Amino acid sequence: MSVASFSERIRAGADRTWKAILDHRFFSEIATDTIEDRVFARYLRIEYGFVDTAARALGYAVAKAPSFQERRRLGLGLYGLVTDQEQVFVDAFERMRAPANERTALPPQGLALPLHALFLKAAETEGYEEILTCTLAAEWMYLTWCSLANRSPSARGYIRDWVALHAGGPFAEHVAWVRSEIDTRGPTLTEHGQARLSALFEEALEAEIAFHDAAYSM
Repeated sequence: MSVASFSERIRAGADRTWKAILDHRFFSEIATDTIEDRVFARYLRIEYGFVDTAARALGYAVAKAPSFQERRRLGLGLYGLVTDQEQVFVDAFERMRAPANERTALPPQGLALPLHALFLKAAETEGYEEILTCTLAAEWMYLTWCSLANRSPSARGYIRDWVALHAGGPFAEHVAWVRSEIDTRGPTLTEHGQARLSALFEEALEAEIAFHDAAYSM
């Protein structure tokens, strides 16, 4: 019997929360192509607002990475986040024909606030492994969601492309790399350090649930 990797163990430790997020209304409606355009548009504005927080957290990860090899990998990711990723939102709003005043990023507020706060606190006060663990929770969630939803693509191109973006390609490769970093470095930490990563992983999932609830709080 193969031994579970460290990332698999921390996910198993958060099994109830992981299952809850896979059953989230937002994902269910994406997968069945029943999500209302106004809900998806609001989600995009909330997520657009999170790009700045993610960029700040990733910047800390670059600074705290153990060697140039990791800094280079994360630096390329940061560059993509602040260039190509922004264009994803611009293009989606254009294809949805969203009004000009509904194409802006929403600031951290309401149900979305805990995710912003968690990422920034981890980035500012904790280490490389802790920042990557928060990142892993979010990105592994999206990869799992969208890999499933991509089996029955949406009739709406902007949703279909959003799903495809998170279901494979460079995004999936990045998730695999982050997992490999956690799988390599997690077991070298003290018992307390390993427990901290487990707690952060679940806390990030809980914050993601609230973050996606925010798309419906209009």
